Amino acid sequence: MPRFFCQFCVLITLLCGYLQSAHAVQWLALNGTVRYKVAYDEHSIRLTPLGRLELWLRFIPRGETERTLAAAEYKDKRYRSHLEFYEIDCSEQAAMLNLIDILGTSRTRLKRLQVGSPLEQILPGSLLDNAAQRICPVLDEDAESAGESEPDSVTADVLPPSSEQLQQIEHLKKITETKEATLATWKELGNIYFDTNQPELAIKAYDRALALQPDDTDILNDQGAMYRQTGDFNKALANFERASRADPNNLESLYNSGYVYAFDLNNIPKALVIWRRYLVLESKSETARQVKSFIDLYGKQLE
Repeated sequence: MPRFFCQFCVLITLLCGYLQSAHAVQWLALNGTVRYKVAYDEHSIRLTPLGRLELWLRFIPRGETERTLAAAEYKDKRYRSHLEFYEIDCSEQAAMLNLIDILGTSRTRLKRLQVGSPLEQILPGSLLDNAAQRICPVLDEDAESAGESEPDSVTADVLPPSSEQLQQIEHLKKITETKEATLATWKELGNIYFDTNQPELAIKAYDRALALQPDDTDILNDQGAMYRQTGDFNKALANFERASRADPNNLESLYNSGYVYAFDLNNIPKALVIWRRYLVLESKSETARQVKSFIDLYGKQLE
């Protein structure tokens, strides 16, 4: 998880060049939730006098069931989507929700809700954490101490596959079209799709590998990670739990399951149960220390 070393004066220096007023809306996708596809408006980013970043997020229900639930939640049958307006404090890793716009057909605003929530810590792995990682400058500690820091791009693109990776993909695809294709072939193809940020293709390759070896926990965990990247959190969780059943001592599947329950499905009590099971098996690694920090933080919030 990146650390944000941003102070007010540093933010002004870094952001004044690219946070300019603009009327156009450009929605860029974020990791969604179970109920919503989520995006942020690149041109809504503004720097406040307090050194926070203003940001609009757009929430579109994934289906009619989700839309109906949202309509009931916001008490308006005409509901089709909504916008949320946040202030994000990069240096404190905290955020506050100020406004919610409820939209109907043709994105007509039905009503505006004044929220004005207090500034609260951003949960690691949450939707707001994903947004903050996209828009907050991340300063390199060594460069900062030397006074030569530069911000990451606000909307950094995923690097395309290298020529070597493309050649490897083509080579593996040719093998899969022959009788020489093995478990290792499909697994390697899935892994390179994983590494080159092609989750849908990785999922398909892993399916072929799992057809040959259904209880391979490495494949189950990797495919689960790809399902999570596509926003299909229930399938991701099914993979991680399947890996746990195949190997009750598999630490990766326990960590992943807890992470999805906590930060994607907002089921903190269930996540705590899984994380505590993790610590019974392993308590001294760096990951175990992170798991313990999750338990200390969210366990206290439920007391």
